[in-house]
Amino acid sequence: MASTPPPTATRVYASIRDQLASEITAGVYPAGALLPSIREIMQRWDVSTTTARRVLDELAASGFARKEGTRGHISTGGAPPAHPVGDYARKAPPPITVAGRLTVRPVHTIPASGTITLATDGGLAALDVRAEQPPADAALALGVADPTRPVIVRRRLLAAPDETPVQFRVSYLPAALAQSTPIAQPQAIPDAWPAALTTYLGRQVRLASSHVTARHPTSEEAAALALASDAAVLVREDIYHDRRGSPVDFTRTVWPGDATRLVVGG
Repeated sequence: MASTPPPTATRVYASIRDQLASEITAGVYPAGALLPSIREIMQRWDVSTTTARRVLDELAASGFARKEGTRGHISTGGAPPAHPVGDYARKAPPPITVAGRLTVRPVHTIPASGTITLATDGGLAALDVRAEQPPADAALALGVADPTRPVIVRRRLLAAPDETPVQFRVSYLPAALAQSTPIAQPQAIPDAWPAALTTYLGRQVRLASSHVTARHPTSEEAAALALASDAAVLVREDIYHDRRGSPVDFTRTVWPGDATRLVVGG
């Protein structure tokens, strides 16, 4: 009888990931439990460091786990992440990559100060608008005196026509300015963002600062863009002020680093 050929590296990684996901769902690793470490996965399944790390990255990206500092990966019990993109008002985002298959993203070249725009059969894939406590960097950018008070937060996920996520934008605005405007409503705003700020906030705005960095995605960004936690993303952070110099908006735009090219100047 002919021997069965050894599985490919991709099939090994997918098999381990799916087995751990099943164990999480079955309660072997209930929510809050520590998942096997990279070393433990290597020993249990006799695989490489790269394969073990990819297993944990995929579990985190698909919502079965979360990375918690030096402790390692913690089970979520199979629940979606804290800010699941599927919770967004318009529709759920594209699924996390299909087991054993590569996510191929369309390549975009845009001005460093611009944004991706898509045809009508692509575009806005998910939208979430809520009042919540701002993270430290947003509170600082907005000059919020009491960082425990909520601000208006708009999360927008843009997808290509094939539903591949290509851009994730999060805007933070003072609640006193935005809460009674369309900006605080879960509805699409087709205007360019600076124009929308001027129209709906009722004041002239200007771009006060803007900078672009490259880094790994946060857990929310990785989930929204269907990326592994060690992927590269390009991030632009913009702060808008009104004519008096008061901050009115802090917007962070995130793109997959391997499929986006930012062009500076003409």
